[in-house]
Amino acid sequence: MMLRKCKFFNLLLTFFISFALLAGCGGGGGGGGVVGPLTVVISLVSSTGNPLGDMRCVDEGNMIACRGIPYAEPPVDELRFAVPVINQMWNSGWDGTFRATEFGNKCVQDDGSGSEDCLFLNVFFPKGNEPGDALPVMFWIHGGALIQGEGSLPGYDVPDLVKKGVVVVTINYRLNAFGFLPHPALEDPTGNFGLKDQVLALQWVQDFIENFGGDPTNVTIFGESAGGHSVLSLLVADPAIVGGLFHKAIVQSGSYSPTQTDLATVGYFGLGLPFANVLGTPSTGPCGGTDDAVEIRACLRDLTVEEVMDAQNSGPAWAWISPVYAAGTFLPQSISTAITAGNVANVPIMIGSNLNEGSLFTALFMGDYNNFDTLTDLELGVITLLATDPRVYSRVKVASDYTSWAEATYGANDNKYRNAHSMIFTDATFTCNCLGQWVQLAALPRTVYAYWFTDSDAPINPTYSILEFLADLFNLGEWGFGACHSFEIQYIFGHLKERLQATDEQKALSNRMINYWTNFAQNGAPGGGWTTFNGTNIRVLNPAGDSDATAVAFAGAHYCAYWADPGTFWP
Repeated sequence: MMLRKCKFFNLLLTFFISFALLAGCGGGGGGGGVVGPLTVVISLVSSTGNPLGDMRCVDEGNMIACRGIPYAEPPVDELRFAVPVINQMWNSGWDGTFRATEFGNKCVQDDGSGSEDCLFLNVFFPKGNEPGDALPVMFWIHGGALIQGEGSLPGYDVPDLVKKGVVVVTINYRLNAFGFLPHPALEDPTGNFGLKDQVLALQWVQDFIENFGGDPTNVTIFGESAGGHSVLSLLVADPAIVGGLFHKAIVQSGSYSPTQTDLATVGYFGLGLPFANVLGTPSTGPCGGTDDAVEIRACLRDLTVEEVMDAQNSGPAWAWISPVYAAGTFLPQSISTAITAGNVANVPIMIGSNLNEGSLFTALFMGDYNNFDTLTDLELGVITLLATDPRVYSRVKVASDYTSWAEATYGANDNKYRNAHSMIFTDATFTCNCLGQWVQLAALPRTVYAYWFTDSDAPINPTYSILEFLADLFNLGEWGFGACHSFEIQYIFGHLKERLQATDEQKALSNRMINYWTNFAQNGAPGGGWTTFNGTNIRVLNPAGDSDATAVAFAGAHYCAYWADPGTFWP
């Protein structure tokens, strides 16, 4: 189809800025004007080639950033707790020039901040490319435990990935109960609205990314933590819904909770019941006064944001926000069941984990357990951490074993119980699940690339800068937290190279990781000698130089044989 070229107006903008400054000189009173960023206007067309309108974006030097693009109608009123609907501007076009120069609202966070009018995306593409260039598209899904986060965090802005000739899209999607409330009174009782927001944004990419030089037939979804978990969820979602929307997938630290949430048990009764009656079970929630589905829906959509969050927070402590699965729905099986059955999209997959994932969570939760100063504190924390594991084994023995292993690895110091909790959180929650997924996916077979991020001296991710005050309570690396959960993001987006703490070797690692990720987006292979997983070639990402580790070495470092059966395996 015919697509219009980008129209650059920097000279025109400079003229108007100069004119404005001259006009202001005769105004009497001092003070200077503030010159905004250079901008560029692009003309957009529909998938059928019909003109939609002009969009003003920001010239970032070597790339163009179009921020705050609404891809869906605001999910309020009848669209709250409902499947998202494409924003009408993409059906009818718009008059004048749409300003895409600032980020849109973030979605409602776990502290109640943010807005329900939040379904925006951002597009970054190389400066000077044209709509027909057909560049690979990298579609980023942010993390935050499905309760916080946004596509506009500084760590995701102006990504260095674009310099390698890709188009990067970052998105917001609904979080907390707004994104994941399951209830039989809703038109879609499984919820999963946040995942469906991601799907609609992917459909937007299919329909409109050519305007920005992207190739809708070469889309890589990638995400970290809850974003990585979302990627896995999309890989096992109903192919009639998600088929053809993406062509490669990268999972960063997303292997936690592979069993997800069953609609008929935890979904309805753990997540839905705090809001309203469920299947004859009365609720004390804000909409619990009726069994009528129409009345419940109306009540749920009439609640204030504060009332929604209060109801969510009144639920059982173990019923965290999670995607919900049920046969015949958008998510027909859990991740683990689907992988076991081979019901996984047949696309190349890169999936990996960090050496010290758990140190972030130990820091976040240690205030509840006397900072894990004693073995008793650690035991209580481990009992809580492993409460949802149905297997029978001694949590106290786990605490004792890991204390010994933490001392052997990091020294018999005052931090040993915190280090032990971090190791348990890493191994039981992230890394051993990741190992299992490598093995299962490769056996299906699927094209799988495995990585292990091991830079124990990685600078603290600026998103969690508060950790700097706690660094002395850990000794997993130079900054205390080791190769912590989320710390690899700054390497992939390139912002590590802006950090004063970063060494030349770390900057070189960042460059290598950017190459791996963008090569994979280009052709499904990261390059650099990194080959598909066969049990002996887990790519170790480290400033000292990348190498390959075996599954045996990885399993040994994370005690995965122990976690396969902690009730009988007592080394």
